[in-house]
Amino acid sequence: IALNSILLVGLVVLYILFFTSKSCKTETAKPITTSDSIAAPALSIGYIDTDSLMLQYEFAIELNEKLENYTRQENNYKDMMLRFNNDYNNFLKTGASLTLTEQKKTEESLKKRADELAKMEERLMNERTKLETVIQVDQKKMIDAVYAFVRDYNAKHQQFNVILKKSFSESPVLYMDDDMDITREIIDGLNEEYRNVKGK
Repeated sequence: IALNSILLVGLVVLYILFFTSKSCKTETAKPITTSDSIAAPALSIGYIDTDSLMLQYEFAIELNEKLENYTRQENNYKDMMLRFNNDYNNFLKTGASLTLTEQKKTEESLKKRADELAKMEERLMNERTKLETVIQVDQKKMIDAVYAFVRDYNAKHQQFNVILKKSFSESPVLYMDDDMDITREIIDGLNEEYRNVKGK
């Protein structure tokens, strides 16, 4: 009787252990369903072609025109200086063959041109100093305006998680889907804002 009791207890224990471990294994091996998993939020990305932005944003266009205007004046000064140096050197070589009246007339003309060139050089140096200050201030103002506008645009419209900068020379991305391109909207919005501010 004692032996049978021990065997019965042993069978009960084995039975309990066997089915308990099987149910644990079954629970562990249970596949994860879509309802059990946490869905990751979709990442929304847009991009702005900064090459196009710099060519079409009116603020950037005006800054570029200021630089081009100064460059034209500087090139004009260089051309005038080159012609003056050629005429002066030519006078040194051939001046002795001229009459005293012609020599005096040529000397007066060269002196007048030299004075004009000296004044022009001084004016260009002053303009360059002013222009460098203006460009530096306006470039920072323009960059700040672009960043502020993009933040405001994103808050009001698309709610992108990321907005990238695409540039032919700098962009590390070789391809972007056209559906992600918000360049036109940003340029139009920036120009409208710039005209409103400039008109005030």
